[in-house]
Amino acid sequence: MTWAGHGAAGLVLSLTVVLGPGCRDGAPPAPAPERPASPASGPAGPGPSRSTPTGAGVAAAPPAAPTLAPAPRLGLRANHLRLQPWARGPVVLVGGEGLRKHDLEYRSPWSEARVRAGRPARVVRGRKATLTVPWPGGEAEVAITSHGAGTITVRVDGRVAGRIASSARWATGVVAVGSLPAGDHAITLELGGRDVALASLELAPVGAPPSCADDAAPSTTAVGDDVGGWPRLTLATEVPAGAHLVVTPTQGAPSSAPATVASIRVRDQAGVVSTLWSGSPAGQPLVVSLGRFADQLIELELHGDCATRWRDGAIALEAATPNPVPRVDSVVLVVVDTLRSDRVAAVTPGTRVVMPWLTATAAARGLVFAHNQAVAPSSPPSHASIHSGQLPRVHGVVGDTAGPAPGTPLLAAITGAAGLYTGYAGNNDFAMGRLRKASGWRQVFAPIFDGKGDGCRPVIERTLELVRAAAGRRFFVTSLPIDPHVPYDHHPGITERYFDGPFERPLGKRVTSAHLGRIRSLGMTPTRWDQLRGLYDGEVEFLDGCLAALGDGLSALGVADRTAIVLTSDHGEGMGERGGRVGHAYSLHRELVDVPLVWLVPGAAPRRLDLVSSNADLAPTVLALLGLPADARMQGRDLLAMVERGGPAWPRVVASEYGRSYALRARGFHLVVDYGGRRGLYDVAADPEEAHDRSAQAPLPARYLRELAGVFLAHRVAWRGSWGDLGAIAAGSPLAATE
Repeated sequence: MTWAGHGAAGLVLSLTVVLGPGCRDGAPPAPAPERPASPASGPAGPGPSRSTPTGAGVAAAPPAAPTLAPAPRLGLRANHLRLQPWARGPVVLVGGEGLRKHDLEYRSPWSEARVRAGRPARVVRGRKATLTVPWPGGEAEVAITSHGAGTITVRVDGRVAGRIASSARWATGVVAVGSLPAGDHAITLELGGRDVALASLELAPVGAPPSCADDAAPSTTAVGDDVGGWPRLTLATEVPAGAHLVVTPTQGAPSSAPATVASIRVRDQAGVVSTLWSGSPAGQPLVVSLGRFADQLIELELHGDCATRWRDGAIALEAATPNPVPRVDSVVLVVVDTLRSDRVAAVTPGTRVVMPWLTATAAARGLVFAHNQAVAPSSPPSHASIHSGQLPRVHGVVGDTAGPAPGTPLLAAITGAAGLYTGYAGNNDFAMGRLRKASGWRQVFAPIFDGKGDGCRPVIERTLELVRAAAGRRFFVTSLPIDPHVPYDHHPGITERYFDGPFERPLGKRVTSAHLGRIRSLGMTPTRWDQLRGLYDGEVEFLDGCLAALGDGLSALGVADRTAIVLTSDHGEGMGERGGRVGHAYSLHRELVDVPLVWLVPGAAPRRLDLVSSNADLAPTVLALLGLPADARMQGRDLLAMVERGGPAWPRVVASEYGRSYALRARGFHLVVDYGGRRGLYDVAADPEEAHDRSAQAPLPARYLRELAGVFLAHRVAWRGSWGDLGAIAAGSPLAATE
């Protein structure tokens, strides 16, 4: 794809950030596992170095250097757009892709970057744009470097702070904005004049002197895979267990204020700063353990001055013993309609719902993903994402009427072309009917239209008919039981476990979509809510019996030992959350997007994976399980590659979307942006119901997901699975390249 203006090189108040040259031919080859130099050649944190005396002429033995894996890792240069440069204060390089983490507008008003009079810059379409910028607190001013005749009106958090006159030459104008509290601030720019282009914006302490002297020209001496040229660089990131920062601080171009001391610091969520290393940037490699911050979200801070370069910078994981997952001949993909993950004991231990077959089978050979997210809270876009590995606005099923875009890669079409027998059995024609032609299933069964009913039993019977029709061939079969979607039916001897009656009207023993549509007028008392939830939970337990029948049927047909069952759901179901909401498609909160993902793989070692995953990952992972390559256009990731590493996987952030609403889920936090653009941040461990917005109380998680949301909005259509994840962009991605 053509890429313009994603370089991070830019001149701001005579400061330059210089990134080393990228690979000419795409991603570099994966290196062999490395054993980085021990702290003897560069201190890696507190403690004695090799030359520290511990007695009469006896040197202390250095700590053993860890063996680090070539992947996964977070490269600083590959993730340069996520680095926050600081001069006197935080700087927004408008002409670089780093702009994206500050731009949260649903449709970005910024043009593509162009070089104007020697500097990367952008103009504002519509002449108004808002950037969200972090600030440590105190008196502040906004400095804007612009080109072109006109004016720039500056608003901070909605209040007019002043105006800057822009001229026909590059110049920097300053507006004092008063005292600002610590946190993120919205800086809105209103441009008067069609030709005004911006190169940078800095939020800085009032009257603070330039942090570096003017250089005659940007430095051209940086070599290797380095970042630098700023007194301070910060990066918000999650830290997995076994993580180490591998970096070499060097002295770059000559400066009137050469660096004498550089340091590596970490700021945790409580705001506590720890110095992990300090010293002269003498070009010695460092391996700095981040072990004490395992499973935490931190802000990594690299301090130096304008001449400091940080070469070969990456956060890498300790090498682990691979734990392979057996490949299979065939797959049955079971997508249960409207199944919340908090009702599935294999995923959520402690839930009251009993699912004996699934729980026992998962314990024997299941890969259970603890934090799986539906791509959308409605069936049509969600099913299309499951089968294509793409986001709705890419595959084209963005609402309740559209079909997939021509050429969309679909699992059944891909596996069918590879010689597998394909088929579909299910009762959700509303969603799956639009995929029928492009999928090319050999057979399609819809029991509800065949007079067999809408329960899960006839769906499983038809699913096994498809397996039988494969007649010894490899197969990929999709099964879609609609339970526990409405109607929620009473199942004698089961439903009473969850509500023992009496089953009084208006709900009775069968809750229909008409009940859900009139829920606010039904006089819902606590008992009636218990009745509704009891009927739903009974449906989930009843479903387990159908899954057991599927397992028994595969065994009877002699294919169970080479067939994987993949279980997920298209979305969840509201049970009174958000002020008494029921059903689905009304938001992207956890009750609608937390859905189970369980892979039952013959011969696999059972494991529970504390990893954030997405239903967009299913298509490439199913293909990997079958030994087939994924389509390059798929946006999901192959989960098997993460599972088989054996050690901790890199923390992920995955996205959901529906209309103008979108959400980002990290392991500990969930950012939900509603249809009107209002944002809420939820601590999913402390507040699993997502009842309390923590944006003000958790500034680092709020900024982390806010920045990634900007990257997501800008690049979601072009994103590919090979680009890595939002939280760790791969070196081979176009986003990692620089100009």
